Amino acid sequence: MKGRAVQQYIEGLTIGQGRHAGSPFKVLPFQKRFLNGAFAAGIGEAAWSLARGGGKSTTTAAIGCAALDGPLAQPDAEVLIVASSHEQGQIVFRHCLRFLAPKIDRNEFRVADTVNTSRLVHRRTGAMLIVKGSDPKRLHGAAPALTICDEVAQWPNPRIEEMLSALRTAAGKIPDSRMLMIGTRPADEGHPFAVALRDSDYVQVHAAGKDDPPFRSSIWKKANPGLDHFPDLLTAIRREAKSARKDESLLAQFRALRLNQGVADTVVNMLLEADLWKSIEGEAERSGPCIFGVDLGTTQAQSAIAGFWPETGRLEAVAAFPHEPSLEDRGHADGVGNLYRLCADRGELVRSGGRAVNVAELVEVAVDRFGRPASVSADRWRAGELADALQAAGINPAFDARGQGFKDGGEDVRSFRRACADGRVTPVPSLLLRSAMAGARTVSDPAGNSKLAKGSEGGRRLRARDDAVAASVLAVSSGVRQADRPAGGGYLGLA
Repeated sequence: MKGRAVQQYIEGLTIGQGRHAGSPFKVLPFQKRFLNGAFAAGIGEAAWSLARGGGKSTTTAAIGCAALDGPLAQPDAEVLIVASSHEQGQIVFRHCLRFLAPKIDRNEFRVADTVNTSRLVHRRTGAMLIVKGSDPKRLHGAAPALTICDEVAQWPNPRIEEMLSALRTAAGKIPDSRMLMIGTRPADEGHPFAVALRDSDYVQVHAAGKDDPPFRSSIWKKANPGLDHFPDLLTAIRREAKSARKDESLLAQFRALRLNQGVADTVVNMLLEADLWKSIEGEAERSGPCIFGVDLGTTQAQSAIAGFWPETGRLEAVAAFPHEPSLEDRGHADGVGNLYRLCADRGELVRSGGRAVNVAELVEVAVDRFGRPASVSADRWRAGELADALQAAGINPAFDARGQGFKDGGEDVRSFRRACADGRVTPVPSLLLRSAMAGARTVSDPAGNSKLAKGSEGGRRLRARDDAVAASVLAVSSGVRQADRPAGGGYLGLA
């Protein structure tokens, strides 16, 4: 069996760092089980999940070495190690260098190890191991015999599905190629790695149950099957468990990363309670300067612009989808039925562009509805494209560029929540805003700062369309900051 041959090869490697540096690699029972399952006949894809610190990186590197000059090796074959970023992939690559150090010293391999390139090439056979970040554009021409996807749950959205599709297409060029997906479980059951952990040809999951008590050592072993062999890991888990008993945000991380429970690693919170939002909906005049908040999505995603009038508190928004795919197909894919069609019928959702929203057209729609803005608040990302669209519309408002981390994002969320609670915001009755608010979540850092969740952070539904809320948070927080300035301060850039 291939799994047995791979195990024997790995046990001939020498650990290169840590407590066991200089010792032979001891393949533990749970690792043997994965090797036998993943390399059984007829297996094309295998998925393996266990908690952080359980030896995934060293095992990944050892398998990569086995495909480079061990029982899995083929002449001129490619082995891909794919991680969330090239920098992250270099962690596995460093293990490969240590495992193969004696052969590298004998000049059996060519090594390229720079900031942008990590590659090992077997001089005699031409087989090569390459590290890639999760960018599908960099896979052109790849034809791997083995692909190892490292910590798939940490790959950046929204490119995960595109990346996996590119990898599967590339793997299809080589007969009997294999793809292994390894990492901690994602919080979103619709995440591609969660799907792989259900549907792959071979699946192995080590995790505590969602209702298991988190502070029992017997429970820890469910997610950390090598715990008895890793004393440093046991010490770290004990220390983190002690802290997690006292801090809810640390408990969320403990459950996600140490117990591998498939939950969010941050505390989940609604942006606003539904009852509060319903209580402040109403009508207010469009009086005084209008502040635009702009949230631009990627490619086929939704984009939105909110208009806020600080003098009266009126808040309204318009969102846009590109024409492809249809609203009906989007609603089906996103699990919201005919919501998008209903929003479009109410005039709250427009179509713009072919496969990506035309930003200039969306700006024209917003200016036509809300008037010319006194200032615009937007994420720094795509700020140049937005500035061009504003200029094309013949307006040059003050620009308030905001980051989306806990510093700027935390300040914006606090301002928005406070303004809503204090009665300074009157959102017009809107199906678009109401549905977006229902899907909006925040995540908190250990210091208690909250920002809007992205992707599947904080229990947010991966396909949630809360762009109108993101734009509203920017508009309201910017308007409140300007309105609260000392007398004579004026509006941003206008006094």
